[in-house]
Amino acid sequence: MVAKSTTSGGGGAGISLTKSGVNNPNPIQHGGMGQAERAFSAGSTFLSGLLAISASQFIGAPLKLVDPKFYDSYMAWTKESFAILMTTITQWWSPTIIRVSGDESMKGQLYQMDDGTLKCNFPHRLVLMANHQLYTDWLYLWWIAYTNKMHGRIYIILKESLKQLPIFGWGAQFYNFIFLSRKWETDKWRFKQALNHLRNPEDPMWLLIFPEGTNLSEVTREKSKSWAKKSGVPDMKNQLLPRSTGLQFCLQELKQSTNWLYDCTIAYEGVPKGMYGQDIYTLKSSFFEGRPPKSVNMFWRRYKIADIPLENDEAFSRWLLNRWREKDYILEYYTKFGQFPACDALTALQAVEGKKPPQHAKAISTEVKGGGWDEFLSIFGPITTAAGALGNVDMTEPLNFEALLGKVAMQQQLNMSELGKSPIAAKSQEAIRGALKAANAQNALPKGLMEKLMKELPQTQEQMQKLLVNSGMPEVARKAGNAPAAKASLAPATQQSIVKTAQQAQQGVIRASLPARKANSVSSIPVGGEASNTRRKSATPNPATSMQKAMPMANMQTMVTRPLSTLAVQKAAETVRNAAAQRVKEKGTALPGQAPTKFANGAPKKTNTAKASVAKKPSPLTAANLATVSKKQPSGSKPLGTQKYVDGKKVL
Repeated sequence: MVAKSTTSGGGGAGISLTKSGVNNPNPIQHGGMGQAERAFSAGSTFLSGLLAISASQFIGAPLKLVDPKFYDSYMAWTKESFAILMTTITQWWSPTIIRVSGDESMKGQLYQMDDGTLKCNFPHRLVLMANHQLYTDWLYLWWIAYTNKMHGRIYIILKESLKQLPIFGWGAQFYNFIFLSRKWETDKWRFKQALNHLRNPEDPMWLLIFPEGTNLSEVTREKSKSWAKKSGVPDMKNQLLPRSTGLQFCLQELKQSTNWLYDCTIAYEGVPKGMYGQDIYTLKSSFFEGRPPKSVNMFWRRYKIADIPLENDEAFSRWLLNRWREKDYILEYYTKFGQFPACDALTALQAVEGKKPPQHAKAISTEVKGGGWDEFLSIFGPITTAAGALGNVDMTEPLNFEALLGKVAMQQQLNMSELGKSPIAAKSQEAIRGALKAANAQNALPKGLMEKLMKELPQTQEQMQKLLVNSGMPEVARKAGNAPAAKASLAPATQQSIVKTAQQAQQGVIRASLPARKANSVSSIPVGGEASNTRRKSATPNPATSMQKAMPMANMQTMVTRPLSTLAVQKAAETVRNAAAQRVKEKGTALPGQAPTKFANGAPKKTNTAKASVAKKPSPLTAANLATVSKKQPSGSKPLGTQKYVDGKKVL
């Protein structure tokens, strides 16, 4: 019988922000300062986008009582926005190759477009099961939904502890994902309520479940082994034994409105046999050190729900165990050959054992990427506040970099404690406007009400509720009278989570900028927490000083994504430094008009003084020079902004 125990699994090393992973096949691409810089820029981008999305959700809550269908479409748009945000963050900070293949049942389901992108032709309603190798499995499967234009209608079943997972966990809570404590007595009612909302056959819906219940790790591997021994079921080699209860319940509840169960087998390149992906590909190694998985590989199959024995517990457990055994053979084949098989699972196992020749499945090779800058900016607008800080700087005068960095640092400290009391940012208003338009396109509101919403775009939940009550439409006013009306743009719990995260991110960057001590290396200090042996108290560093140390005016090749205005200033400063360095190289330390300095070998560098003074004179930091410098990029540099991709094409 398949395991039905719901004891919590161990593991979780992969979610560490401080562990770089073991035996990672990729070399570290960024040192301590570079990692701090990437952590800050990725965190700033995520928090900025998250604020825009969560504010639009919170403010839009009163719409649920007025028109539930409109509200669902509104929230689906915000879910799409989050998927685009996470796709963009993955593309910029943790780019990786995706390879997809499938068996005969997947004919006509997977396509590669002319530009190399993946296009999936899956139905608008399905249940999706997958093995659980790594904490980011669901992120890549959400991206698959993105390639099918279903990223706003995906629902994921996760263990309850993942609510606390940095970045991923908070996003999961915003979208009616289903969190289970893995105690069936308490989960069943909650599960049924959630599935009731997904039963309508006309509503698009992808429901993702991981039957193993947790990701593969040394701890969960031992628990699976113990359960196999206890129950008399042969254990798996590359996965955990699946739990049948949750999946069976899903299929029973949705079988009248959903035709297909899709199955994805996931494997990560670079995981040695006997080791675990979560220990190699951690958050720190993937996003901060520049060492994401070399490739994420997916093998797809699908089954008609009507053909699955759902009404008999024993028969369903046996059916699921057989499918998981096949997946284990498929993973064994991948481990040996680095590709998935074109043959059935049993033949694949025989190929692994050398009894038959291997037959590799054809695969589509693509990359995790979104629709480019246009798609991202159309939703979020500016992704940091640095551009706003620089907007008040007079570029025609010599820049005071200390003052400039002070302005940027003050705005990028991301102190959100007053956000609920203040008008929401422009990008949040754009998120609300976009959600209203998208929802109205699918489930139109009365014309007058929609026009009023767009004209008087609410900035708090209270404003939304009052606008609906005063719409002049009695039925709308009656329903909206019972709607929530908080005088804020974010829920208090969300505010607290974001404030805490912002503080942790800032502290992490500040710590990274401090002189290294043997006991307190960057990698040994938990983000947001003091190292256990740190006892001394110190004054809070000056924001400008901290930022200057943590985000130095480095060569552009070492940067990830920065605001364009910041890059322009950095480029201008780099040009001045290069000119000065070149002058020192040619004339030593002599001032203009003085004889060249003699070098160690006694021979001064001979140059045309007049020519050098004209050609190598540092340019003043004027608005015109900044624009010129921005356009003239040195050979081998990468375009501003994406660094990795431009218009969907990879830049080498």
